[in-house]
Amino acid sequence: MEIIRSNFKSNLHKVYQAIEEADFFAIDGEFSGISDGPSVSALTNGFDTPEERYQKLKKASGCVRKSFFLC
Repeated sequence: MEIIRSNFKSNLHKVYQAIEEADFFAIDGEFSGISDGPSVSALTNGFDTPEERYQKLKKASGCVRKSFFLC
């Protein structure tokens, strides 16, 4: 299901219901500006701790969220 600005309010109950019924869920986001500078793979590696990865990618938090995905 695609929920966009124009149908958000009328479908919000479906989102709540899906979350309540789910065994687990995943959240993903798309941000403007996240590709500015080095790529994520150049900044991070499999040896980073979660804190190191967070600090390296923190600058994206100032970017505008373009999309939000709930799986």
